[in-house]
Amino acid sequence: MPDVLAMPLNIAVKILLNAGWEYRVVHISSGYRQEDIENCLTEEYVVRQQQLSEHIILLSTMMKRRKEVLEHGFQN
Repeated sequence: MPDVLAMPLNIAVKILLNAGWEYRVVHISSGYRQEDIENCLTEEYVVRQQQLSEHIILLSTMMKRRKEVLEHGFQN
């Protein structure tokens, strides 16, 4: 089973497909919510992987927020 833990979902999917694995995705909501964050990029990451059967893997994902740093290390 390919190890795709802690990878962005789009990269994990490519790795699994190239290795001949099928996948299912379960989205987990974060307990930490902060609305209206400026300069914040969101990306879906794999936080858990579980083998369901031969060549089928279940990926649990969460959205990760990253602050975007602008020119000279400052934010708006």
